[in-house]
Amino acid sequence: MDALPWDRIAPYWLGDGDRGVLLLHGFAGTPPEMRPLAEVLVARGFTVYAPLLIGHGSSPEVLERTDHRDWIRSADQALDELTGRCHWVGVAGQSMGATLALHLAATRGDLRALVSQSGFLSIRDWRVRLLPLGGRLVRWDVASEEVDLYDASAIGQLYNYARRPTRSIGEVARLGRLVRSELAAVFRPLLVLQGGRDKVIDASSASRIVGAVSSDVRALRIFPRSGHGLSVDVDRAEVAAVGADWLERYVGPG
Repeated sequence: MDALPWDRIAPYWLGDGDRGVLLLHGFAGTPPEMRPLAEVLVARGFTVYAPLLIGHGSSPEVLERTDHRDWIRSADQALDELTGRCHWVGVAGQSMGATLALHLAATRGDLRALVSQSGFLSIRDWRVRLLPLGGRLVRWDVASEEVDLYDASAIGQLYNYARRPTRSIGEVARLGRLVRSELAAVFRPLLVLQGGRDKVIDASSASRIVGAVSSDVRALRIFPRSGHGLSVDVDRAEVAAVGADWLERYVGPG
């Protein structure tokens, strides 16, 4: 869909604890996709902030005018807002949001821990290689009606653009390459969660992320039934609980 319902996609603050978690949505997505984790965290005493990244939640044309540097600035600003309210902070993200979370962990010293859900270093779609030429010829990539979700009804929990600018897909690939070069600078406890049915990103991204960071504490968990939309698919309750357990363990004093 191009016209997105603002009452469903608006950014949100929940909770009021001294520990905070920034929740970052994916490319062409919106904050509701992080809601399952948000609700578990709030029940455990956290403050959560799920911003709407620049270029998202308005129209594909607006997204087309932004690039990966804008998305990074948007995530940075959101983290600044959260650190203004909370003493200890962590970050969790879905897809592009997870890759942005890894960038924040590599470049910011104020994060205590992070959770990557379906994070990527490269995109599986072979058309990415043709973007330098094809992006000039074909402006839009139309989302396929086929999804890799085990729970097909979960698509209703994703409010995202049906048309994605091909230029912006190229920017997603650039973000992945940038973060790949930064992983050695990630020292904080890292949990990587990945769906076994994921057809969107390179299947090796999860293990490559875990293998490349410098974190003394790191873990990888695969959910064989889930697709790329890990946060809303069939295992969403367990995904949220596992992510919240990790953040509860490592975000705080000590």
